[in-house]
Amino acid sequence: MDSDEPLKLARERDVTPPGTDPAPAAGAAPDPPPATETARVAARPRRAACVCIAAGLLFGLLALWIARRGAAVPAVDTTIHSWALSHRGPDSVAVASAVRWGGVTTVVLPALIVIGAVTASARTLGGRLRSGLLLCLVASAGVYAEILINHGIDRRRPPVADWAGAASGAAFPSGHTTAATLFALSCASVIAARLPAGWPRRSVWAGAVAYAAVVGWSRVWLGVHWPADVAGGWLFSVAWCAGAVAVIGILRRPAGALRDRLRRTPA
Repeated sequence: MDSDEPLKLARERDVTPPGTDPAPAAGAAPDPPPATETARVAARPRRAACVCIAAGLLFGLLALWIARRGAAVPAVDTTIHSWALSHRGPDSVAVASAVRWGGVTTVVLPALIVIGAVTASARTLGGRLRSGLLLCLVASAGVYAEILINHGIDRRRPPVADWAGAASGAAFPSGHTTAATLFALSCASVIAARLPAGWPRRSVWAGAVAYAAVVGWSRVWLGVHWPADVAGGWLFSVAWCAGAVAVIGILRRPAGALRDRLRRTPA
């Protein structure tokens, strides 16, 4: 039999001969992305929702515990507060006073607009500005929600005689700690998205944790907040940012799925 006979028979029967790869049809959709990457992207909103629920429950329990105690201060708060007062000195107070600027809303919220615009994937100036404004809007809404909770619980601060800096308003949760943590987590989320997986992203998130921790430490060290106020600021901010990631991921998913279907539709 002629050597080309199997190929001729295969074409007539529309069967692919053994050992050959079928040629893609004209206008056929490209191969879908790897299943592992698709699953990883799809799992992000679910993971964020789980973190939001866990942190939110812990914050709710802490807030309820603080609110039900009224003016009574828990022993753990007074113990840590007294230890901080007995160990702080002029140099450490100066450091804490400088660090607390990392939680001032008039500083961190405008900075989020710049960071969001710089790290945005949009090519136009308007698109970058919208990304920065969205990042600032999410954090600003979190700050506003914290202020409402703060006024609702209306916890007293430590005695004014213990203060080594200016403060105002109620104690729980700490406003500076909340603003600093919202800022740190928001920055980490947009910066890490532009970096490869592995140690670069882990380093960014570690820096965000350190930033929030240092600002929270400064509030206790200056004597203007109880430790539970700082813990409440951390928990609230984690819950808020994780919830925002989950909501944005869910809202973007239908648009992304529709876009993929349009790309795979033959012209």
